[in-house]
Amino acid sequence: MDIKAIAVDIDGTLTDRNRVLSTRGMEALRRVQDRGTIVCLVSGNVLPIAYALSTYIGLDGPVVAENGGIVCHGTEVIELFDMELPRKALHRLQEEMEVKELFTNRWRRTEVAVDNSADLERMRELLEGWELTIERTGFAIHIMNVGHGKGAGVGKMAAILGLGAGEMAAFGDSDNDTSMFRRCAASVAVANASPAAKAAASYVSRKEHAEGVIEGLEELGLL
Repeated sequence: MDIKAIAVDIDGTLTDRNRVLSTRGMEALRRVQDRGTIVCLVSGNVLPIAYALSTYIGLDGPVVAENGGIVCHGTEVIELFDMELPRKALHRLQEEMEVKELFTNRWRRTEVAVDNSADLERMRELLEGWELTIERTGFAIHIMNVGHGKGAGVGKMAAILGLGAGEMAAFGDSDNDTSMFRRCAASVAVANASPAAKAAASYVSRKEHAEGVIEGLEELGLL
């Protein structure tokens, strides 16, 4: 495969379970970029955080945030979805159960995220029939419009870059990474990944977190 761009999740993939970034992982991404491969961060987190991280690592590729809801390329910010229905859904949930919004919701534009401790099955039961996707990551539960996902964001990223699926690889650890795995010719689930992510990946690393990313980059011949 002639991989020209990689899409890399942040939390749990480039970081450990405590969200501490790996300096070795960041250095590896810069080396991959220096060798001519476009490196794009793809996160469930908000754009200000993902954009700042990409900037300070020194990456030039587009940034995908809010689980694929937002794509930023240069100074252009593209919102692929809106949060009107997810916000209404949150209000419905709060009438019936304890649901704590994430602090970062003040910056979200396309989805709503709540604390990971919420009862996911109860949420889905209360919102049955709504045109929504409710997805748990290792760090939050996201309420999104149907079709919203990292796959949509990576698809837009690929269109911006003029690339096809066969020219991209993805790295991740959670259920919400599976849609971008399906968008790419190669996909790497790190060893700490969820069962769904491992099942969807074309390669599962032996090492966890950023060390697994480095292993996957080596496996693909990008390092």
